Amino acid sequence: MLVSSIARLNVHNTLNNSASLQNNGVSNSAHTFGGEHDLSMLNKMDNKLSLDLLTNKLLYKVNYLQEKFVGRQANEKKSLNVLA
Repeated sequence: MLVSSIARLNVHNTLNNSASLQNNGVSNSAHTFGGEHDLSMLNKMDNKLSLDLLTNKLLYKVNYLQEKFVGRQANEKKSLNVLA
């Protein structure tokens, strides 16, 4: 997701640089987006952030269900007290 976007921007950046510098006979194909020549580090960060996002989403759902369960138990106790 993030790495593919950066790679796509690298391609556009390289094409624009080579097209604009072609008139001068200079090619700057070694330049990459953000100065990263190896995207493996960015890929690792992207995977870590994706896992963190999934973990947070799971924890949110578990917490939501726990609150819902506690709310139902509180309502059941109130209804039992009213009937007594």
